[in-house]
Amino acid sequence: MRATSEHYKMVSLFMQFAGQTTRHKPTLPSPEERLLRARLILEEALETIQGLGFGLRCAQEDPNVGYELLDMVDFAFDEVDGGDLIEVADGCADLSVVTIGTLIACGIPDQALLELVDKNNLAKFGEGGRRDEKTGKWIKPPGHQPPDVVGLLNKLGGGV
Repeated sequence: MRATSEHYKMVSLFMQFAGQTTRHKPTLPSPEERLLRARLILEEALETIQGLGFGLRCAQEDPNVGYELLDMVDFAFDEVDGGDLIEVADGCADLSVVTIGTLIACGIPDQALLELVDKNNLAKFGEGGRRDEKTGKWIKPPGHQPPDVVGLLNKLGGGV
């Protein structure tokens, strides 16, 4: 059940060289580790968005609104140039490193989780699934169940 990809193993080695904790059982890391992972993911996501030729800005009209969790509707994408395929490739690879690194920091092997999510994503193309005309995102059909991530984490000894 601890099967991992070669990419996972390489990222784990990188993290060990960098002095980052690599866990072997599902565990929520310390606030400091979680903040590092959040910053890394956001940095690489923003670089990838730039490579795609877009700038990102907060679409909230009132800048005096206090802290709140932002959602996709709170952002606006402005096309700034035609994009850069090299930056897109680099950004996607870097995103993969930081997201797999986050799984490693949390002690979650990638293979079973990715298979579970991949199968669930393909099931979204059942009867009643459709494309959202506004966002282009695929909308899952009625009754679609999310992947059983809790069950997987419990099998891995996470006790969630």
